[in-house]
Formats: sequence, structure tokens, C-alpha cells
Amino acid sequence: MNFSMRKANRVLNSIYDGHLQSCGLKGGQYTILRTIDYFKKTSSSELQDVMFIDQTTLSRNLKPLIRDGYIDVNRGEDLRVKVLSLSPSGEKLYSEATKCWQNAQRDVKRRLGAEPAKQIFAVAKMIEGLKV
Repeated sequence: MNFSMRKANRVLNSIYDGHLQSCGLKGGQYTILRTIDYFKKTSSSELQDVMFIDQTTLSRNLKPLIRDGYIDVNRGEDLRVKVLSLSPSGEKLYSEATKCWQNAQRDVKRRLGAEPAKQIFAVAKMIEGLKV
């Protein structure tokens, strides 16, 4: 199951990355922008928990977004915690990238068919529920 899911994930990532290429983003970076947009202000540890990713993967995806000015980093009330939020240019990029993401969603649903797309989403939710 794991090997099949990893292969399927690579195919999906390739499709989504292809659609996001015009925005200069990868799927993981878009997901970070989306999550920060949802929370408005968040921390790295909260992103890790919500996205089910490790610190190394998060850092690798965050660095270019911070470097290019799409994510603002400020100190929180606890000085050890950095608060992340979208900058104005990050909000603009997120808005543009959302159109690309929606095109990727339509592309995958069209290629799979409506019912298999629903089934995949349902199975993915069940698998997420296995998180320990």
C-alpha cells in the first residue's frame, strides 16, 4: 500500500507542480501559503502539526517563500516562537496560485472521473485518521 501511495503521490505532485509552475511554486509551497492564509498568523510547529510534515521538509519549503518576501516572520509573545503570516505580495501570490491549483484540481478530476476522485478523497481522509 505504501509503495502504491508513494507512486500515486509522485504523479499527483507532478500534475499540480506543472499547473503551479507559472506562479513559480511547488505544491508543498502552495499548501504552506494556503495554511498560513487560513490561520492568518501561525508558527512553524503549528504548520508541522496541521500539515503532517517534519521540520526539515517545512524549512526547505519555507526558506524560499521567506527569502522572496512572501511570508513575514515576526516574534511572538513567547520570544522563542516566530510568527508567520502572508505579506501583501504573499497574499497576491496565493491568490494567483489558487487559480492554478483549481485548474490542477479540475484536470485531475477530469482525468480520473468524478466518482474515482471522490473515492480517493474519502480513502485519503481515512488514511489521515491513522496518524499516531
